[in-house]
Amino acid sequence: MNIFYRILISIGLLILHYIGFFLPITEFFLIYIIIFNPKWFRDFLNNMAKDGQAES
Repeated sequence: MNIFYRILISIGLLILHYIGFFLPITEFFLIYIIIFNPKWFRDFLNNMAKDGQAES
């Protein structure tokens, strides 16, 4: 294996590392919830609202 392939593999590993650690997964999840408004999330919010009203 020559030095060119070693450098390419090293660069590839660095790119994978930065994509894996700096990918804004939380932001993508929030965007999904805002755009698609899934039923499970609405149910979660409704249950939270009912629990909050019962305590007041």
